[in-house]
Amino acid sequence: MSEEKKPHPMIPVPEAIKIVLRETGRVMLDQRSRGIHQSESISSTAPWSKILNTVLDKDVLMTEPGYPPYNASIMDGYCVRSSEFKITDQVDGNGFTHHVADNVYAGDHPTAAEGSPSESPTLPAAYYITTGAVVPDTFDCVVPIEECRVSDDKQFVQVLNSATIQGGKWIRPIGCDISANSVVLPQGHCMDPVALGLLKQSGAESIEVKKRVKVGVLSTGNELILGFNADPSHTGKIPDVNRPILLSLLESFGNVECVDLGMERDDDVAAMAKRIDSATEICDVIITTGGISMGDTDIVENVLIDHFGGNLHFGRIHMKPGKPSTFVTIPKSGKTCLVFALPGNPVSGTVCTELLVKPCLDLLYDGIADGLSGSKDSLDSELDSVVRDAQVHPELLGILSHDIKLDSVRPEYHRVTIDGLENGSINVRSTGVQRSSRLMSLRDATGLLVLPVGNTTKPKALKGDRYPVLIMNNSSLFAQPQVKNSLHLFAKKQMKVAVVLVCKDSSFAQKLDSVCDRIKNSLSGSKSGHAVIVSKRVFDGDLKDLYSLCIDSNDADLIVVVCVTSPGSYLFNLDVSSMLSKRLRKVAGALALQARQGVASSNSQSAIFEAVVGYAPEKQGAMMSCLPEEGVDGGLSNIRGLLKHALNTARGKPHNHHHK
Repeated sequence: MSEEKKPHPMIPVPEAIKIVLRETGRVMLDQRSRGIHQSESISSTAPWSKILNTVLDKDVLMTEPGYPPYNASIMDGYCVRSSEFKITDQVDGNGFTHHVADNVYAGDHPTAAEGSPSESPTLPAAYYITTGAVVPDTFDCVVPIEECRVSDDKQFVQVLNSATIQGGKWIRPIGCDISANSVVLPQGHCMDPVALGLLKQSGAESIEVKKRVKVGVLSTGNELILGFNADPSHTGKIPDVNRPILLSLLESFGNVECVDLGMERDDDVAAMAKRIDSATEICDVIITTGGISMGDTDIVENVLIDHFGGNLHFGRIHMKPGKPSTFVTIPKSGKTCLVFALPGNPVSGTVCTELLVKPCLDLLYDGIADGLSGSKDSLDSELDSVVRDAQVHPELLGILSHDIKLDSVRPEYHRVTIDGLENGSINVRSTGVQRSSRLMSLRDATGLLVLPVGNTTKPKALKGDRYPVLIMNNSSLFAQPQVKNSLHLFAKKQMKVAVVLVCKDSSFAQKLDSVCDRIKNSLSGSKSGHAVIVSKRVFDGDLKDLYSLCIDSNDADLIVVVCVTSPGSYLFNLDVSSMLSKRLRKVAGALALQARQGVASSNSQSAIFEAVVGYAPEKQGAMMSCLPEEGVDGGLSNIRGLLKHALNTARGKPHNHHHK
């Protein structure tokens, strides 16, 4: 038996995604510095399925002479020379204006344009021509058949309206659709069905495309079998559903070449190591499912770290489902293999593939910006840039169609269906019981609803509440935001809050926890991010010591001083707010007014309280507010959207509005 396992610290999902993107960027910068270019050449005559959904690594240019490659008729009719026709003197006794020299059909190559023997040398020649056919040399006009009268023997034709005879009329000249040497398909273009057609028209013999990311999928566990039946010998066995789900999901991304790594037992370290070793030789990314939690047979992490010298970047995520998800990089044979060791429950594996693996694959396939070198001096800043600019899941704000109980420990990525659009947001509905083993919760799911941790103040997400929804299926219908513009990732930076409950005697200390819950809830929103309480204290001493206690909160962005409202507390609370106003470096009067209005809307009697908001000189940009207990949540909610801007301004940072 190995030594007892110790649980890894849990990290938030946004941090996990950024770590994945950062390490993916590190691999890509290393490849660039060593001159490794991930592209391949595909013949334009290859099966369409091989070309479809690839991304061009070079422009596709139009070959000579352009498209169309010949002068083509736009209409069914008769082609003539405009210079030969005069309605007044070129009409025979029957009124015909041209003799028909020959017929030219689409696909024909006319070779005798100048000269079929004329049975009527007094009339100029015309050719019957069909749509798309080659217009014979020296002929420069097509007269639609509707504008002609034809003899019974089809040897003669009369142009009924002289105005229809104009040079170039009803002819597509060479190169008019696509000129020679012009860009038909630009670098970075995805080869969709229309692009396949344009490739054929271009005449290019081959194309350079980005090489699909090679991803291997391995299922682990002694309980797994290929299929399921009622055979008593299969008691305790379950079908391996993870591989078919993940392989088909990866295939649907369009940028992946899948490798089925099969199944492996979880009681044989050597066999597991051998299978993963062979996978690292051929795969850029490996996904394993199962064997990654705290049990005796959870050996995958041990194999990745001890046998391959892998670098563990995280081993648990603060999320539901998917907490044990692990990310490791393995240096092997001059390259680095990215390994996602995911939980064995199928819902966890699928959700974490969407959340963690897909952004990694998109970055590997889409590439990083030109100009990044990966040099030691600039590596950290370049990796920051890679992460900021990486694309993540399409996201919309979802409006709940019904209440959902919030998990009291972890944020949840709740599977939902989209009911419809309303004022730019989507209505969403839960898919039912969300157990990580219940695959039915994914059957109709089209999105992951990002729900916060519940608390005593807000145990439920209520009907009509709005939360970010990460789009899963049909994600190509929605734009992918960059990390820096993502509601889910970028705007969710936590605000660290210290709470000081001020009261005349310690009997009110019991209110501290509920006050903290209210403050946390009021400062957390879909756009402004989430608040985390980093310290909470009760003060019932001499007021001259209050300020020192308040600023003794090293990590706080915002210090909230809450004055307990009780009979006879008005003058005492006025002393508190007056003292704090004098000690603050700058009082933010406009914010204080907004906070006071929020307090009043929450509790009208608390409107007499002198709200205070300002900057503490000792805290280098931290803010402090002083509000009454009855109405504190209303006051903070009213200034929540402005606090982030105020903090950035105090610290000399630009404020990003994230306009779409």
